[in-house]
Amino acid sequence: MNKFMKTIALSMAMLCLGVGAAGAAQFSDAQSGAELSAGQLAQKLSQYDVVFFGEYHDQGEIHQAELELLQAIQKVKGEKLALSMEMFEADNQTKLDSFLDGSLNEEDFLATSRPWPNYKTDYAPLVNFAKKNNMPIVAANVPRFLAAYVAKNNASTDGIEEQYKKWLPEHTYAPEGAYKDKFYAQMNSPEAPMKMPPARLAAVYAAQCLKDDKMAESIAAFSDAHNKMQVLHINGCFHSDGHLGTAQKLEALRPELKVAVITPLERKQKGNEPTGDFVVWFDRK
Repeated sequence: MNKFMKTIALSMAMLCLGVGAAGAAQFSDAQSGAELSAGQLAQKLSQYDVVFFGEYHDQGEIHQAELELLQAIQKVKGEKLALSMEMFEADNQTKLDSFLDGSLNEEDFLATSRPWPNYKTDYAPLVNFAKKNNMPIVAANVPRFLAAYVAKNNASTDGIEEQYKKWLPEHTYAPEGAYKDKFYAQMNSPEAPMKMPPARLAAVYAAQCLKDDKMAESIAAFSDAHNKMQVLHINGCFHSDGHLGTAQKLEALRPELKVAVITPLERKQKGNEPTGDFVVWFDRK
């Protein structure tokens, strides 16, 4: 990966990174502020079709909360539950399915499916729980090399080889408004690894939206094919906070689906207005 593409990857990754955490996360209802156990939250979530669990990718406390909630929802929904993940890309769905049904061993699965660097510590517990309970997992994301191509080529998909086009979303758009404003503010923040000229920033925003569109279409397609199954989707919180990003795209695609968003907040942010329906509270180191 060249220097430019590394910068793009770091810039997009910073949207969902924290600095490490310790302790045990706590759920609450965003409207009432009432604290909830994983089991109590699972009961409240049973009325929703799709649940977005927003995370910071490097927060172990939140990853543990994801597993606890997945286990709790499974007790409520049983075989009517599916897991969907930003961390797996659509072109690896067959490999993921083969690992889940036991026809592909873990070593070969990990060698060929482009797992995230923190897969074994943070995402394997979710996948292994799903595997043990015969739970489907949706490889929701667009292949990262396609998002990188869009970021590098002025927001255009022109020139992508025909064999890869099937992994693109059917429709993609980079909307004006709150999501764009939030994205640009983050990318222009002091923490950003590189200040980008306007044209380049627009291309990176288009790549972000490409991911949102693909994940939304992946969830919608699964919901269409599996009526009455609840989907728990795990993604970086930037993709779903405020019902923006992927959540916004899904609600536009399937307005009949009832969508809930869980957003992470530090405990020291108590008193801040949450940007989700439920909150997972955590502590940074």
